[in-house]
Amino acid sequence: MTSADSGVKSDGVAHVIPAGPGGGATLVHRNALVYTVYRMLTLAPVDRAIFVLFLIHKGFSAYQIGMLQGVFFLANIVTEVPAGLFGDAIGRKWSVLLGLLAYCLFGLGVLVSDGFLPFLGLYALLGLALALVYGSDTALLYDSLVAEQRTGDFNRIQLKANALGLISGAFAVLAGGLLQAVSWDAVYAGYVVIYALALAAWSFAIEPPLESAVTGSTRKHLTAELLTYIRQNWRAIGLPILGFIVFAACTTPFFTFSQALFSENGFSVQRITWFYCAAQLLIGLAYLVLQRSMSFLSFYPVVLLSTLVTAVMLGLMFFNVTAIDFGGFFLVMILNPIVGVVANNHFNAQLPSRVRASFLSLIGLGMSLTIAIMYFLYSYLAQYMAIYQVMASTALIAVCAFLIFMLARQVEKKGAQPC
Repeated sequence: MTSADSGVKSDGVAHVIPAGPGGGATLVHRNALVYTVYRMLTLAPVDRAIFVLFLIHKGFSAYQIGMLQGVFFLANIVTEVPAGLFGDAIGRKWSVLLGLLAYCLFGLGVLVSDGFLPFLGLYALLGLALALVYGSDTALLYDSLVAEQRTGDFNRIQLKANALGLISGAFAVLAGGLLQAVSWDAVYAGYVVIYALALAAWSFAIEPPLESAVTGSTRKHLTAELLTYIRQNWRAIGLPILGFIVFAACTTPFFTFSQALFSENGFSVQRITWFYCAAQLLIGLAYLVLQRSMSFLSFYPVVLLSTLVTAVMLGLMFFNVTAIDFGGFFLVMILNPIVGVVANNHFNAQLPSRVRASFLSLIGLGMSLTIAIMYFLYSYLAQYMAIYQVMASTALIAVCAFLIFMLARQVEKKGAQPC
């Protein structure tokens, strides 16, 4: 590849790269646009608000549903680090493309499969799909910004992409309810179409050049570079990552089992999809309005407030009041992606480009492991407790995340003090 092909000349300054017949665009402009369209599609699966109801329709118990989710995250655990190394070695673009293809195969498999064992295999495939896209997508975007010295725009681009994704997801949720009125097959045919469009959009992404300081290293040393970075920096990054992982373990099963909670409270599939649609639409519009100010939010104020509010709202769900359940769902739905964006920016800012996707995959590995444990715990407790009681008990997990972030901030402050 020549310097003109990569978009960066030998003087290290980013220059205009070809953007096809439509004219020229900078590397950041091209990849930011691709990333935004990709997020708008991948945040809009038509089964998002009703996939638990679909599994119930297939005759699976709450225990089996939890097992499926557990297998999904266990498969993700096994493949997360190899997928990250694959992204760093072969290319983040190709890693994401293969992941999106796996999502399409999952949707096709759902259309033709029946019975618990085939679905175990499909959810393992879904775990692989997530491993291939997680970390590599944001790594490609962040390194595009590094190439043009515009890393300060990362939060803004991510927030805008997530906002538009939530808005498109709102309409996808509504479409899912309408498609379900036709048939469940129509829902998953729509699922395949959305991920096929995402795959087509991502094919226009351009692999960014590596930082000049690391372009000379050979690919076979990636694992050694990753381990060296971890060994040298684990004190600074360990606690914040642990807090983020624990918070994800608390909130991810919450979204899944809230569908069952609303169903237990007597809401129809259509009413549940309308609620998800309205919630995502309002949150997406709020993000669009607030995206510029949110770009300047710092890590610890955001994560401390978010984990505290989440712990309070989950605890209140013990009373099983519908208004509290809906309010808690809405608040957690707002806070979760904000924490994700701010944490992504915080972690990416500390990572060298050479091992960025690999390290983000390690974070994904930790998330998958804790979330899998939480799903198995949900499945076990659901045999003896009502869903609202199980969800309320996870407030303790949110409290743990809050305390970890408090400790991490204190450690960081002590490390910043002059000796």
